[in-house]
Amino acid sequence: MYHSGSTVELFDKKVRDNSVKILERLSINIANAEKLIDIQCNIASYFVGWWCSNTRFAVRDNELNSILFSAFHKNIISLYSTLRLTICGLYGPARPLMRTIFEWLMISKFSCIANDPSVIQKWHNEETIYFSNSVLKKIKDPSPDEFYTFWSVVCDYSHATRSSLQISLDVEDEENFREISINIAVLNALLECNYHLLNTHLITAEYEYMGKFYYSSRFSAARDYKLPELRKEAHSIFKNNRKFLGSGSAKLISAYKRKWRLSV
Repeated sequence: MYHSGSTVELFDKKVRDNSVKILERLSINIANAEKLIDIQCNIASYFVGWWCSNTRFAVRDNELNSILFSAFHKNIISLYSTLRLTICGLYGPARPLMRTIFEWLMISKFSCIANDPSVIQKWHNEETIYFSNSVLKKIKDPSPDEFYTFWSVVCDYSHATRSSLQISLDVEDEENFREISINIAVLNALLECNYHLLNTHLITAEYEYMGKFYYSSRFSAARDYKLPELRKEAHSIFKNNRKFLGSGSAKLISAYKRKWRLSV
């Protein structure tokens, strides 16, 4: 790194070489993450016109719709970016993105089920949402312990701490490769949570009915309705991922997908 030649060219070559090695060793888990990004976007494509509509087809409050769709949409870009950085061996710079993804997941689900609209209002007004006080402390059931644990870890990775970022691009180093594997596992866990946000909170029963009626009607000129097949494929991937995820990731998914009871 520190020499008289071009450091940028050295980095460029290193990330190209890293990509080959990482894809060889983690091909299935990376492919699963890529498929889950594709599946979620394909599912969303049936409904995005209604989510962004101010017409009578907007069956839910537009202020809530906007924060939920913004969370989902921005998370897709961040999930993709996290994946690509990690494949290059840049697991450290990818981790602050995981913190943002997690915040979006938690804030959006909280906003969907809370009677208190203050978080939504702060988001629309571009005011600071104090994540711990506004969201985490108000979750009574399930126990928020798993959320606090994950939050603590991603904060350590995101701030200028001893554990943050990385000092080497050498994926031949087993410690570095272990960190890369952790990134891919956590990424797949966050993808499953994002899938839950999409299918449980963005796609309400009303939207589900509208989509099935519009895309499945024999009078419709629209494309075939592939939602059941897409969901079946996603659940098959989730089942396959369980063999790769750590216990912490599995517990995070379970806590996120459960029905929440809030103190507000």
